[in-house]
Parts: sequence; C-alpha cells; structure tokens
Amino acid sequence: MAAVMRFLFALLLGVLLGAVGMGWLLQSGAGDFFIRRTEAVQDLERRLADAEKQRDQVSRQLEDVVGRAARMEQSFGDLERRFRALESSGTHSAPAPGESPTAAE
Repeated sequence: MAAVMRFLFALLLGVLLGAVGMGWLLQSGAGDFFIRRTEAVQDLERRLADAEKQRDQVSRQLEDVVGRAARMEQSFGDLERRFRALESSGTHSAPAPGESPTAAE
C-alpha cells in the first residue's frame, strides 16, 4: 500500500510540475521560439507575406481601374454633350438607314 501511495504522489507531483512548467513556457515567450522554429509555421508565415503582397498589388490595380473608369465616364459625358449640341443645332442631318453618312451631305 505504501508503494501505491508513493507512486500516486510521484504521479501527482509530475503532473503538477509539468503543468507549471508548461504555463511558464507559454507565458515567458520561450514557447514562441520553439513554435516558430517549426517548418509548418515558417511556411505559413511565408504564405501570409505573399498573400499580403498580392493584396497590395490588387489594391493598386483596383485604384488604377477606378481612376480609368472615372476618366472614361468624363470623356463619355463630354462626347454626349457634344453630340447633343450638334443634334440641337440642326447643322448635321442624320442619314437615312441604308444611306452612307457621306452621301447625306
């Protein structure tokens, strides 16, 4: 019976020391060193950096597309205004459907 009690005491002591040691390892930052050394974590960090670079590149491309779309919208508005001005002045008659534009003049 004494041997069983000694075994249980040693087991309980080992579990407590293991829990305290694990808590210290995680709180001290030393655990971060062990975790960062693994290949999987390094691979994930590399993939995350690549994804951030891609996100920045796509963001710049989106800004370029938005700028181009705004310029196209402005050009289209100007063209529409010019067309309306020509149409309202009546100086240019529209050709009949099947007639070439140069034949109408």
